Amino acid sequence: MKASKIILIIVVGVTCLFILYSNNYLNNLHTFEYFRTHLKQIKFRPQYYEDGLHVEWPFNITKNYAESDLFEWSEPTNFRTPNPHGIGENGTGYVPDDNMKSLMEQLLKENQFNLLASDMMSLHRSLPDTRFEECKRLSYPEKLPTTSVIVIFHNEAWTTLLRTVWSVIDRSPIELIKEIVLVDDLSTWPFLKRPLDDYIELLPVRIKLIRNAKREGLIRARIIGAQHATGQVLTFLDAHSECCDGWLQPLLARIASDRSVIAVPTIDTIDFSDMRYSWNQAFTPIHGFRWSLLFTWIQIPEIELIRRHYDITAPVRTPTMVGSALSIDKEFFFEIGAYDEGMNVWGSENMEMSLRVWQCGGSMEIIPCSHVGHLFRSSTYSFEGNSVEIITRNSIRLVEVWMPEFRGILNAVNPIAKGLSGGDISERLALKQRLKCKTFHWYLENVYPYSSFNTKYSHFGEIASFSNISQCLDVGRSFSGDPLITFHCHKQGGNQIFGLSSGQKIVTAQEQCLGVAKKYVVSIACEYSPRWKYNLEKKWLVHIDSELCIQAKESEVILGKCDPADDTLKWNFDSLK
Repeated sequence: MKASKIILIIVVGVTCLFILYSNNYLNNLHTFEYFRTHLKQIKFRPQYYEDGLHVEWPFNITKNYAESDLFEWSEPTNFRTPNPHGIGENGTGYVPDDNMKSLMEQLLKENQFNLLASDMMSLHRSLPDTRFEECKRLSYPEKLPTTSVIVIFHNEAWTTLLRTVWSVIDRSPIELIKEIVLVDDLSTWPFLKRPLDDYIELLPVRIKLIRNAKREGLIRARIIGAQHATGQVLTFLDAHSECCDGWLQPLLARIASDRSVIAVPTIDTIDFSDMRYSWNQAFTPIHGFRWSLLFTWIQIPEIELIRRHYDITAPVRTPTMVGSALSIDKEFFFEIGAYDEGMNVWGSENMEMSLRVWQCGGSMEIIPCSHVGHLFRSSTYSFEGNSVEIITRNSIRLVEVWMPEFRGILNAVNPIAKGLSGGDISERLALKQRLKCKTFHWYLENVYPYSSFNTKYSHFGEIASFSNISQCLDVGRSFSGDPLITFHCHKQGGNQIFGLSSGQKIVTAQEQCLGVAKKYVVSIACEYSPRWKYNLEKKWLVHIDSELCIQAKESEVILGKCDPADDTLKWNFDSLK
C-alpha cells in the first residue's frame, strides 16, 4: 500500500474518532450542565439512623400505619396577604414610637410580655425560614398520617392565641390537619367567650372548642384534648407559639416511620420584650435536665453526632424535652400512659413523659428540619393553691416512680420536698411493671450518659461558713467566669447547692464547677476545673494543686493559706443523705 493511502486512512480514522469524542464530550458536558443546574432542585428522603437501642417491640400497636391510615397531601395554601413592610414581618421585633413607650411598658408589666407589640402585628405575620439549607432539599412521603393540633389556654391574649392557630393553618398541608382542638381551661376574660366562638366559625379548618367546667390545669387539660382528638397523631402546642414553613411534614414523617417516637420540633425563641423571632443558626440544641429537674439546653454530644453520621438533617435523640411542642401517635400516647393525672396544673410533666417513654421502650427525638417558635415569658398560668408546693409534689411523683434512688438529691436541691408527699403513685408503679420498663440507671447509661446524675458525690448540699453560720457559699449570678460570693443561707437550694464528686470536682446546680481566677474562686466549665478535696476534720476545702483553702473574705470568696486558727477558712459541707 502506498504511503499516501496509509496517511489518508490514518487522517480519516483520527477525524472520525475526533468527531465521535467531540459528540460524547458535548453530550457529557450537556449532562454535567444539566445536573449542575438542577442539583439544587433534587430532593432526597430524610435518613433515620437506628442503632438497636430498643431491639424489641413491646407495644400492642403496630410499628407502622396501615396504608388506609395515610393520606396524600399538597403544599400549604397561603391564607395571608403579604405585607413586607408591616410591623413584625419576617420575625422582626417592635420598636415603639416615643408616645407609645409608656403604654408598652405598662402592658409588658401586666402580661409578662410585650402585648402591645403582639397586638400591632398581623395574625399572619411572616417569619424567616430558619431551616438548614439541607433541610429544604428533603422530600417526604406522598402519604402521611393526619394530626389533631391541641392547644390549651387559660386567659391567653387574643393575638398570641390566634397567631398560634393561624400559623398552623397557613403553614401546614391542609389535608394533614384533621382538626385544631382548643381547650379552654376556665378562662375568665370576656373576649375568650362568645367573640372566640364567633371567630372560629370563620376559620378554614375544623375547630373543636372544648370548655372545661372547672380548672383542670395544663396536664389534665391536655389529656382531655387528646380524648377528643380524632387524628392519628396528637400535636401539642402551647398557646403562644408560631409554626414555621415546613414544620409539620418532618414530624409526621418520623412518626410514620416508627410510631413509638415522640417527635419534637426545634424550638426557636419569640422574645417577650419585643416579639422578635430568633433562632440558633449554628446547631440544633437538645434538652437535658439538672438536679432541680428543670430542663436545660445542651449541645449534641459527640456520641450522638457519630450515630447520626454527622447528618445535620437527621433526628437527634434527646434525653428530655421542653414540653411546649411535640407530636406523638395517639394510640401510643394512651398505651404508654398519657400524662400522669396525679400531677396538678403544670410542672415536671415534660420530664415525667420523657423518662417514662425512654424507660418503657419508646424514644424521643428533636427534628432539626421542623421549627416552632415559642414565646418565653414568666408564666401567667394561675394556680389554685401554693404554686411551689404543687410543682414540688409533681417532681416528687416523678422521682418516686422513675428515678427513686435520687430522692436525696431532690431533697437537698429543693428542701421543701422533705416535708411533702407525691400522693398515691400505685397506678403509675403498676403501669411501670405492666410495660416492663427499664431502670433510671439504664436510662443514664444508654440515653443520658453525659448527665451530672451519673456522677457519684461524697458530699452534697449547702456549704456554710464556720465563722458565720448564717452565710453560705453562693454562685451569685452563676455565669461562667463569675466569682463566687457568700450570701445569707436561704435553705432553698439552687445557687447554694454543691456536690463534691468522686473525680474531685465541686459541681454547682448549674452543672458548672469551681475554678480559680487569680485569687478568686469562680464558676467555670467542669472540663477545665481543678481538683478539690474536703478535709472533714479541719473543715477545709482545699485546692489540691496549690494546697490553698477556700476562704470567706467578707462577701468575697478567695484562696488563702490554710490556717487551723482561722475560722474564715472552715466550712460545713453537708453529706448526701
